[in-house]
Amino acid sequence: MIAYFGFAQYVRATSSLVQGAHLFSPVCSYQKNICLYNISLFKSLLTTTQSNASDSTPFKSLAFFPWTHNSYHTLWNGHHNLSQEDWSVMINEFSDAIAVGSDYNVYVFFMRQSKNPISYKVPFSDHDIKALSTDCIRVAWTLDPGDPLEPLLLFSHLNLLYIYNVKKQGVQGYLRGHGGAITSIVVHPINTNLFCTTSRDYSTRIYDLLLKPQKLEDLGNPHWPPGTKKSFAGAAHGLHMTEPEGEGNGIGRCIIILMGGRSGGHQAAVLSAAFNPDFPVIATCGLDRLVKIWHVPRASKETLIREDKPLFSSGRIHKARVLSISWLQNDLLLSHSAPAVMKRTSGSTESRKMWLEPGQIVIWLWLSLNRFFPAKHSGVRQDILRGCASDYQESNSLIPVYVYQGSFKTISAISFPSAQTQFDTPALHLYQSPTHDPVVSFTYPKFNSIKLFNVIHLHPRKPPPFPFDVLNMEIGEHLNENGERGIRSQTDIPPEVSGWEISPVAGTVGEEILACAMGMEGTTLIGVGSKEGKGIIWIWKL
Repeated sequence: MIAYFGFAQYVRATSSLVQGAHLFSPVCSYQKNICLYNISLFKSLLTTTQSNASDSTPFKSLAFFPWTHNSYHTLWNGHHNLSQEDWSVMINEFSDAIAVGSDYNVYVFFMRQSKNPISYKVPFSDHDIKALSTDCIRVAWTLDPGDPLEPLLLFSHLNLLYIYNVKKQGVQGYLRGHGGAITSIVVHPINTNLFCTTSRDYSTRIYDLLLKPQKLEDLGNPHWPPGTKKSFAGAAHGLHMTEPEGEGNGIGRCIIILMGGRSGGHQAAVLSAAFNPDFPVIATCGLDRLVKIWHVPRASKETLIREDKPLFSSGRIHKARVLSISWLQNDLLLSHSAPAVMKRTSGSTESRKMWLEPGQIVIWLWLSLNRFFPAKHSGVRQDILRGCASDYQESNSLIPVYVYQGSFKTISAISFPSAQTQFDTPALHLYQSPTHDPVVSFTYPKFNSIKLFNVIHLHPRKPPPFPFDVLNMEIGEHLNENGERGIRSQTDIPPEVSGWEISPVAGTVGEEILACAMGMEGTTLIGVGSKEGKGIIWIWKL
């Protein structure tokens, strides 16, 4: 083995492919042997921490450096003062970088260049909120328009958000405000100074890197009528922090909060979000089975904007908690869910059985885009955009296009592999680029493989039966004596998703892939996970 900045580098000769045997080349792995507190302690800690299992934790999240040479023309819609030569130099320096998160550490690896990995250990204390087994460091890349040649890495630890300057290898700022652990970090694909965090506190917070953190003396909370002074209620009520130190330090400020609650917000943890690249809307999904689309108004430097009524909300797309959501087009979205615990009834209340339905993927169409953003008025942007009660409580403005759901009649029925429990959830990544078809890659816990498929190969759902009275009669046959609806048949579950399945070398023991992603212009697939309790990265190349 070759010592590599506290890591061991080795190359495997073959990879296992179920389909498309020539799609990927041999696997290269970085296996983590130690956790570094900082670079200066490397030599003294190398021999003492290699055998210390408590210092080695699995890798659980990753993010590719998302920009290319062509991003020069699309970022901030081309309104910047960068020279193309400087941009190309920066891209050549970081194009092969990936950020990886574990429980208490964040790393930056370089896939092609012979650079030492960057490591940062997140500080923690006994006063931190209690972490769940699914909590880990979430990572995302962003750029500050004030200095776009120095990429920034956003990462979270529980309810705290850090802004890390990768070039200078130092923390440039931190922000707080969430009352629960952060579950995802999402950056706007065009205006990278905007990003959001979702949290277990039922809310989503949108930040702007161009602003400084809010201080107590400059409190931007709105007033609550009939009062005329700014509220000091604090983060528990979806407002700015009221502690003397404010909401953070360095750069970045929370400008918009998408509230939780029964009036229209999420009523459980928010698990993922996605900015629309062309319209001022953002989609969210969560533990309450709901997917929502919110308007993102123009922010104010003085006042925090709080929104509790989305433009779209529906809990009929998925049967279980929705784990991720992404935009395929301006009105077309892809979301995936966890396995659902279903109840079977056979006419008697004494013979009820529970069974587990695999998680599903749904690609669906949002029909109200032209209603809120008419094509004839594309140059006009409203500051206040509000739908009616049916929009923000249970919308009817959707059409499932490709549905992997057992209760629907589909032409090509596809679902995730079966899981042992509802807690075994797929980790999914959607790769998109202007020159590449959308590709979905996913992996399951305790599965030592990654599956991929091309989204454009999916078939539209089968039309519902006609006349509708036949369908109503069929539904009525499956109501028990108490009027409760049961599942028609477990045989209605669609078969497993087909595509390419990629695994490390056969015969390896103790390896587990926990997350995966495709990047570097579609030429690289990466999986992160654990081997015998230590972090490991698998790399497949086209």
